[in-house]
Amino acid sequence: MGKNEPKLDLLIPKVLVLLYLIIGVVPRFKAVDPIGSQWFYFSVINLLSLFYIYANRKEIAFFRKQRQVFLFFGSYILFFLLGGVSMFGAFNVSEALKDLARIAIALIAVMNLFLILKVAPKALFEYIVKVSHILIIYIAIQVIWVFLDSDTFRNALLLKDTALDTFGTQNATAASLAIQLPFVLWGLLKHTGRWKVVSFLSLFLGITSLLFIGARTAVLGTIIYMTIFLLYFLYDNFFKKSMVISSKKIILPLIGIFIVSYLFATNINRIDPSRPNTFQELLFAPSIITDTSNTNKSVVSYGSGRAIYYEMAFDDFKANPILGLGLGNWKLANKDKYFASAKRDKFIYPLRVHNDFIQILAEVGIVGFITYLLVFIVLIFSILKLFFKHQHHDDRWIYAVITLSLLAYGFDALINFPLERTPIQGHFVVLASLILAFFYSTYKKDDAKKVSVGMPTIIIIGIFALSASVISFMKYQSYVTQNYVLADTSGKNLMKDKYVLSYNKIANDLSGFFNIAGVGRPNEHVKGMYAMSEGRLDKALYHLDKSIEQAPNHYESKMLKGIIYGQRKINHDSAIFYAKQGFEKYPAIKNNYVILLNAYRAKGDTIKYFNTIDTFLKRNPNDISQWQLKSERIMEFYKDADRAIAIIDEALEKNPNDEELIKHKEKFTVKNSASDIKDWYAKAFEFIEQKKYAEAKTEFLKILEVTPSNNPTLLNLGIIEIKLKEYEATVKHLTKVIDSKKYKDGRAEYNRGLAYERLGEKSKAAKDYKRSKELGYKLALKLSDSKFE
Repeated sequence: MGKNEPKLDLLIPKVLVLLYLIIGVVPRFKAVDPIGSQWFYFSVINLLSLFYIYANRKEIAFFRKQRQVFLFFGSYILFFLLGGVSMFGAFNVSEALKDLARIAIALIAVMNLFLILKVAPKALFEYIVKVSHILIIYIAIQVIWVFLDSDTFRNALLLKDTALDTFGTQNATAASLAIQLPFVLWGLLKHTGRWKVVSFLSLFLGITSLLFIGARTAVLGTIIYMTIFLLYFLYDNFFKKSMVISSKKIILPLIGIFIVSYLFATNINRIDPSRPNTFQELLFAPSIITDTSNTNKSVVSYGSGRAIYYEMAFDDFKANPILGLGLGNWKLANKDKYFASAKRDKFIYPLRVHNDFIQILAEVGIVGFITYLLVFIVLIFSILKLFFKHQHHDDRWIYAVITLSLLAYGFDALINFPLERTPIQGHFVVLASLILAFFYSTYKKDDAKKVSVGMPTIIIIGIFALSASVISFMKYQSYVTQNYVLADTSGKNLMKDKYVLSYNKIANDLSGFFNIAGVGRPNEHVKGMYAMSEGRLDKALYHLDKSIEQAPNHYESKMLKGIIYGQRKINHDSAIFYAKQGFEKYPAIKNNYVILLNAYRAKGDTIKYFNTIDTFLKRNPNDISQWQLKSERIMEFYKDADRAIAIIDEALEKNPNDEELIKHKEKFTVKNSASDIKDWYAKAFEFIEQKKYAEAKTEFLKILEVTPSNNPTLLNLGIIEIKLKEYEATVKHLTKVIDSKKYKDGRAEYNRGLAYERLGEKSKAAKDYKRSKELGYKLALKLSDSKFE
């Protein structure tokens, strides 16, 4: 195959291939998401490639008709056309047009690279392999340095805010590495001299960085195709009868790299300093998030499942089976199933299905899905036919690594969204072009009809490429605007804080063609926020109405309208109307609940007020503050302490031993038992005077039943129990007193020290005595020095 390749100067083709390969390292240029600048860059490279093809059309822009090539491009073009048709039923045309432009960019890129690569596929493949080596080293060094430079526990989310922001997320970084690593395997087999060393270095750094990132799909996909590689390598060398030599040169070094990479990744930034991280901890790197039900606690999150996303997408498909709900519009479809199960008190709108095939099915319908699937079927059939039917040994290894790389892309497409991620689409374009170029070169028939990509065709493709470039640039500008809006609004309380930017500037800057932000929020909502911040309430309501019209399945704008009517315009019926929708559909958002409570209270509707609280507590039984609120309101509205106590008892059934609830209950029990507590105290001290300590303890325990956190009672109990020689009980009661930090005279510490001493725990006793002395307690000051040792 290589001997028949034309003698064409490959300098410019190599430059163009390089430009496609480095999409993932293109900076974001002030955009909120790097894909903004990268899709525009992608489109510009297409224009440059078309110019080169036109300038060299005699050598490049023709080929013999070949069935698989025509079937691939026919399917891809039909998919593009059906994506355009789906726009007619879309919620938002601008989002559909943006995604359509991206499909056009990828399609034209494959066309360009196929025409370029078919001229010398093997030589350019070897060049792509070397570029992949360097890219992996460049990316991996940055990844590894993030963790070497961090003194926090191992956490893959560190990547998001560090040097790899050109990839947007750690998953995209990992997927890019996983797709390129098979090319390193070819280098291990075929390179010699310095490039052999580079291959080993690239593999070591690539595997290590993958383990550091801990993206499960990429890591598990890599394990699978590395296993396939090793099995085929053993099979291949068994028939060549060179097993021993090959084992020494390839298998042993490869296994050594895997072991060293694993040890390196598990011992840097240990979660538990006393031991290495486990493989499970590499794949499920915990991140600390705040538990909104208790601000003093943290919980470890290991990510969430995607099953509910798939379920919603299939629901959308069943509702729109022919044309789908519109390309790029799944983010705006109904998400009530997700909202109903959400736990975080933050508006989050699922933007992607996390499976490209299911998302295409939902957005473009069954016919569009079939054409998209056919694109991959043609590629898979072509590369497998090359591998199994083309018997040249070296070429089969080329096809093998391309197959493994395509497999890595497939894993990512089944669990993430590489169709949107520019670095991954750049790799897909190169893979698809390589497969088509090799298949065409291998199975080209000299008597087949000659096809020429003439001037009219190039002009038509150029028009589409230029249009896609313009659309991508407009979207990039939108991403830039979103970035400075995000910087101005993040971390600010809309009701209290002032924004730096003015409403007039925001209204002007967000009035472009694209009206949905990257997070799925309509720009009209942002305009409403700024108008509200400046007190322009009617203008804010106008923008929020438009926002609701553009995204009727979202609830953020409805909540903001509820706030305006509930706190500014004082129209409680309107506040209830808008807040109730969010409270019923997106219960995790607490603001809607608060709006409803305030409105019902203002209207004097106690039945709906308490029904709303009850509904909230069924969903959030661990929210201590709302149990306390309900008990307080029972006292306020009905003056019924027993009923208020019953509420706290119900709360304690669901949150046993919660100190806040126990203390809150005392507010009501003390009122109900005030005279009894007074009598119990009197009897207890009377018994103490008579030195009847057991009887005194009984009276104090009665008090403790009513007021469990009563520190004076606990202190007296502790001292009495010393006289009764019940030292463990003393420690228990006085520890509660000391932990409350209500007494600073050293008495509790001294008596607990005395109990520890009599229990034989002298080190604990010494510690308590020392603290009591520091606080100036007179008996501690008289202790001998031996007591403090």
